[in-house]
Amino acid sequence: MRLAIWYICIGFSLIIACSDPERPELPVPINKNLIRLNEVLNGPLATPEGKLKAEFFYYGPQTLQSRIDFYYDEAGKELLKVRIKDFDTTRVYLNEYLENGALNRTSVFGSGAEGLFFDFDFQRFYEDDGRTIRVEQGRDGKFKEYERFEFDDLGRKITYRRGDDEIFELYEYYYNDEEDRKIREEHFREWGMENPFYRYKYFYNERDLLIARSLKIISPEYRPAFEYKYDSNDRLIEEITNDLYFGTQAVERKIFDYY
Repeated sequence: MRLAIWYICIGFSLIIACSDPERPELPVPINKNLIRLNEVLNGPLATPEGKLKAEFFYYGPQTLQSRIDFYYDEAGKELLKVRIKDFDTTRVYLNEYLENGALNRTSVFGSGAEGLFFDFDFQRFYEDDGRTIRVEQGRDGKFKEYERFEFDDLGRKITYRRGDDEIFELYEYYYNDEEDRKIREEHFREWGMENPFYRYKYFYNERDLLIARSLKIISPEYRPAFEYKYDSNDRLIEEITNDLYFGTQAVERKIFDYY
């Protein structure tokens, strides 16, 4: 996994090396976000035992499409994600935290002909004592709401909205009672819908680990739209996405590897 970081650092060096000192040129504007990223890449990156190391995405579900490598700071917080496709770095995500340890912003970098470039930020805002978390996406002072999380007084997730007040996807979560900590149902709808488009039912194993989010499609019984598998340490190692219109057929997989 360290190899991906090495290639990124080489890219920074090439950008500097390509400057011709004998030919006067206008100064290149300094991008503070690239400087932050370069400092992190040249600093210590932790790989704590037991933390997520890589996520592999397969389509078909056997064809590898991409992977994401994860790196951490000394406190064990996720610091850097590197997305790799066909052996090339395509995206880099740099996390920044508040003093209380809460995630503040994520800077997203793309990859172009001249190397990495700053693309945009995901900026988080905590409201109502943390019961609401707003995430705005943008750059250069121009931001719009990207997603919103809402929690109840017990800290349980009750809604997740992707989009803004007008155009959105909304997920609502339901529990058996106030004592229940496990989500039992998830309702999904889009803007303009009064009733849910999907109603997922959650299934857990004897260790209270989520093993399926299931739907009723065509057949009257619930079948798993998403399946989850764990190792002996109760760590998620596989997520399977199924097509339910032609039986129960896997179409995508995510495989998770740990340090």
